[in-house]
Amino acid sequence: MEWVVCILVAVCVAVCGGLVLFLLKIATTVWWKPLQVKKSFEAQGISGPPYMLFYGNSTDISRMNDEQKSKPMPRSHDILPRVLPYVYQWTKTYGQDFIFWFGPHARLVVPHPELIKEILSTKFGNYPRRPMNPLSRLLLGKGLVLLKGEKWAQHRKIINPAFHMDILKGMIPTIVKSSAHMLDGWSKLILSGESEVDVQKEFHDLTADVISRTAFGSSFTEGKHIFEMQTEQMILAADALRSVYIPGFRFLPTAKNRQRWNVDKEIRRSLRQIIDAREKTAITEKTGGYGADLLGLMMSESKEQGRVNVQSNGGLSTEEIIDECKTFYFVGHDTTSLLLTWTITLLGMHQDWQERGRREVMEVCGKHNYPDADSLSRLKIVGMIINEALRLYPPVVRVFRTASEPMKLGRISIPAGIELEIPILAIHHDPALWGNDANEFNPWRFNEGIAKAAKHPMAFMPFGAGPTICVGQNFALLEAKIVLAMILQRFYFVISPSYTHAPLLLTTVKPQYGAQIIFRMD
Repeated sequence: MEWVVCILVAVCVAVCGGLVLFLLKIATTVWWKPLQVKKSFEAQGISGPPYMLFYGNSTDISRMNDEQKSKPMPRSHDILPRVLPYVYQWTKTYGQDFIFWFGPHARLVVPHPELIKEILSTKFGNYPRRPMNPLSRLLLGKGLVLLKGEKWAQHRKIINPAFHMDILKGMIPTIVKSSAHMLDGWSKLILSGESEVDVQKEFHDLTADVISRTAFGSSFTEGKHIFEMQTEQMILAADALRSVYIPGFRFLPTAKNRQRWNVDKEIRRSLRQIIDAREKTAITEKTGGYGADLLGLMMSESKEQGRVNVQSNGGLSTEEIIDECKTFYFVGHDTTSLLLTWTITLLGMHQDWQERGRREVMEVCGKHNYPDADSLSRLKIVGMIINEALRLYPPVVRVFRTASEPMKLGRISIPAGIELEIPILAIHHDPALWGNDANEFNPWRFNEGIAKAAKHPMAFMPFGAGPTICVGQNFALLEAKIVLAMILQRFYFVISPSYTHAPLLLTTVKPQYGAQIIFRMD
């Protein structure tokens, strides 16, 4: 019996010891480490809202967001207080340099262009992307936007050729055709007596059609199901980003987790069908290639690098191709659709610039000629209008990085593992960088180009900056310029009385209640 007692005692001691170590680890993570980080920053004159155990300031952020989205705002472009209320309020309270807490993790807000240049360009390898919440990672999979290191370099090298200007110029007729189809529908509505259009919905469908045709060789009708699934996944991802992630929670079969799994499974199934169809076409037609669009280039590269184990030979596996398709199905159409939505909304509010843009389009393209590569390069005012829309309403309002090791950023000493938040929206609206009219719509500020528009060239970064700048930015700008020019050729428009100004941040900035515009023709 004594040996049984000894074993029981040993087991109890081991269990108690393990429990003590576990509790010590939790205490270190949620109390001791945050306390040391807080002291380190306070010694440098940097403070922020008080740290709360486990949740940090996430509940305060959720409360501020809920307060803002519960009511519309005046038709002003001073949208920072509504879209990023915690940045606006805590900057006023603690100054431009402040830290806050998302769970037990400290985030340092970095609103200074010179320091941002160091993070995103000069020493970008020391500031990798922060790990994404696993619950929201299903939206983009392991695509280019979330990769880092050698994997990012490999994917970027394969994808880059799809966005060279020569390739993009070849896409102009496709973009024109899709745009003309949409505008023909608007003309029919106006002739039938209807004049109000929710351009947010219209541009969502248009850009979905364009990205399907130009990047994946299919039409919106064929890709509609994927877009619907990606929209559902985006809402679920936004919900996850507002919460502190508990390790292991993604594996629990909760209602929302099951929904995430099912949506991801259906998206992957649909994309695999498109890939398989491309493979069968290449075999049947014996072309030796898969096409010059994004999907074709990815598949061709994988074939050239070796079919047996493409990952080890430098190509992309089928699953990696699917992840890149997910990324561009979402990023490639959502960014451009919102850019067009806010641009038309701005021109509906500012008739003088709408008329200036229309005069330029008429001078360069005429009334009936569709834009081409040559005419697009001469639409300077249209380009200025688009840049100002990107400044005031950037689709992506913040980016995150992590200090991979103890770093010195300007005067600030940053411990390893600290998250850095670059508030793009706050920088785009900073009077110190843009002047006293920073919250006003003034495309003329871009008259001498982007580099001279503000007091620092890094003050404008709607697509990010440095080596990780969005690979599809030229595609988005080309599409936006074509569509805007074609709209100005055909229509005059104003904001509808039913429009409610309420920019809302999900994963991107959207009009909360749509964007209702009244159109008329000559």
